[in-house]
Amino acid sequence: MKTTFYGKKISGIVTLLPETEYTFEDDMKYNNLSEKQNRKLQKTMGYDRHRFFKPDTYLSKVAIYGLKLMFEKKLLIKDDISAIVVSTSTPDYLMPATSNLIMSELDLDNSVFCMDTNQQCAGFVNGLLQAFMLLNNDNMKKVVLITGDVMVRNPDRSNTSGYPLSGDAICITIVENCDKKLPIYYHSIVDAKSYDALVFPGLGFREITPEDKIRFSSEKYSFNNNLNSIHMDGQAVFQYVMQDVPKYINETLELAQTNKDDLDYYFFHQPNKFMVDKLAQKIEVSENKVPSNVVTFYGNSSSSTIPVCICHNVKDTILKNNYRSMLAGFGAGLSYSGIVMNLGEFDFCEMIVTNF
Repeated sequence: MKTTFYGKKISGIVTLLPETEYTFEDDMKYNNLSEKQNRKLQKTMGYDRHRFFKPDTYLSKVAIYGLKLMFEKKLLIKDDISAIVVSTSTPDYLMPATSNLIMSELDLDNSVFCMDTNQQCAGFVNGLLQAFMLLNNDNMKKVVLITGDVMVRNPDRSNTSGYPLSGDAICITIVENCDKKLPIYYHSIVDAKSYDALVFPGLGFREITPEDKIRFSSEKYSFNNNLNSIHMDGQAVFQYVMQDVPKYINETLELAQTNKDDLDYYFFHQPNKFMVDKLAQKIEVSENKVPSNVVTFYGNSSSSTIPVCICHNVKDTILKNNYRSMLAGFGAGLSYSGIVMNLGEFDFCEMIVTNF
């Protein structure tokens, strides 16, 4: 899918982080790897620390806290909200939508449009797509895009496959119309035949057969026999990011009629430092333009890694400056979604550590 929007902007981002933080140094005590193996893993993948919400924390609880704080700080006026879009893989309930729960708690007007979407790694970019489409309608003021998960409950610190890269963060992004009619280019690809490279087999309504149990606990998924957790074929995901994603990035640049060197920043989804750095090399872009430090400080927060990346790296300068940027999410699906747009002159860009 390729499309173009005009006259839209991101006016601010608030990143909400858990207070519980684990360092890789401390995590090393819980696994069976030697110190040399741990240090190699740390250096290659960029692990240093990550944060997790408490077991009794749920998405709407954090989002409501964040929005009320924004009301108090005059970052957002309640009556300016025309829509709430929630991008998450961990909704409060299967029914109703988590966006409805947030709307109810904030006592918003019943004309506010609410929707949830489950897009994982591309959740932020596809959430922006939904926001842009909503803003094309008459009388729309601001769309609140909420991204993030509460995926890790009581983490298994001995798991050297998925645990070191995991992390929680919930982001609130405000999207609205603007007078500047600058184009925003959106491009997405879904390679659905490879869906099982990243899969969460448990907790759905599809019956897990004995054959499925054998398949999902195979070497392909690091012998992971817990169906209520993410199963990743690491080699398949890495090959996808190295072989297919660079092609899709170039197609997005072609759509935008933009030379890759003309962009100021590439804010990519952050599976780990190694993969993002390798992707920068593949597309032949300076690593200075491709921040890869999110997992180092916060872990991989799925649909929130891009706004976390923006907040961590340019939260001070983006208030005054304007950056021609690419935002790209890739992974689960397997899918890719990319946007080329101007980012800047934000009203706010904050990172807040919560007590959740």
